[in-house]
Amino acid sequence: MKDNAPFGPDSSDLIYANLMAERLGWAADWQDHWTDWQWQQRNALRRSAQIKTLFPDVDEEALDKTLERQKLLITPYYMGLCLAYQDAHPAADENPLLLQVLPSGSPERDGGFDHQTENWEQSSEMKTPICQHKYDNRVIIRASNVCNAYCQFCFEALRTLSKDNAARKESLQGKYWRQTLDYIADTHTVEEVILSGGEPLMLRDEKLDRMLSDLRAVRPDIVIRVHTRALSFNPYRVTPELIESFARHDVNALGVHVCHPAELTDAFWTAIESVRPSVRLIFANIPLLGSVNDDQATLETLCMTLYRNGVLPYYLYHFMPFSPGSAQFSVPVEQGMALARSMKRRKTNLAVPEYVLPHLSGKYTVPLDDPAHPPAAFTNSDAGQPVFSFTNWKGQACTWANG
Repeated sequence: MKDNAPFGPDSSDLIYANLMAERLGWAADWQDHWTDWQWQQRNALRRSAQIKTLFPDVDEEALDKTLERQKLLITPYYMGLCLAYQDAHPAADENPLLLQVLPSGSPERDGGFDHQTENWEQSSEMKTPICQHKYDNRVIIRASNVCNAYCQFCFEALRTLSKDNAARKESLQGKYWRQTLDYIADTHTVEEVILSGGEPLMLRDEKLDRMLSDLRAVRPDIVIRVHTRALSFNPYRVTPELIESFARHDVNALGVHVCHPAELTDAFWTAIESVRPSVRLIFANIPLLGSVNDDQATLETLCMTLYRNGVLPYYLYHFMPFSPGSAQFSVPVEQGMALARSMKRRKTNLAVPEYVLPHLSGKYTVPLDDPAHPPAAFTNSDAGQPVFSFTNWKGQACTWANG
């Protein structure tokens, strides 16, 4: 069992699955299908009444009102983690797992999610309805507009969460896929393709295998990266067929999205270890979320546990403004800087993610200078010699002979 203490029971304990089976009326043979990823998706919780059955304090009327415009979907696997956390932390003000997937119904702050405004896509970047070219050497393919479960802070909410037909995005279709392949074949500055979404692993193994095969056929040299949150929400999605496909088509990197140490269960690590021989690099993207991971102990535990077990904590994403839950999840940039700075040097640098603002124009790496100390500067010493002055990680003033 991987070290994810002190955040509660591991998902291998099926106490909470038994509780859900009883209260939600699953068929008697549910245990035979628990590790079938498609069973998990078919039995995902979608209705307020189901949530109320498991969490009696939920305001069902307020939740129903929110669900008029916004989707809800929680896999049984992840709901089990939510229940386990609740039992392990009965005095906690918030459940950081449940918060991520259950709409709060609280009003958005000014400038928050309005079911219209984009976080990330600009029309000029969309070379086909599913292919976004923002940075010079790579494109994002929006392989799916659906997910294993719905993050209520989703950066791509107009693709995944919104029920507004006017804002709905185009989905993967054969003609769009052919246009995308043509664009990649003809645009030689593109060195990397990122399969993202939504959730690309919502595609069946056969379809995903054909897409990877097509990419390798038009550009054998292309770097292929896959982004997924399946390992947090439905780790059973890592099937032998998927692993074989990744190996056959030489998938270069797998980016897993995680938010809290309680998501790093035995099932998560089993999926990681299963896919590791087929993928050259595995890294983690971590959204910075208020009431979920915006404290030093949680963030350090998450990053060190990932690093200890061979997953590189790569990006710490600042919460995007035009996402649901802006009143709940937003964190001041100064606080994000302080959290990232608190880990720098005190934790192994490989375990410290790069803190970025994912702005509409592109990611911006936030400098970690402490506002309480002067920034680095080129100056002269008392003797008139050029020096570089800076503040070190302990807050000490230092000079370096410059030349």
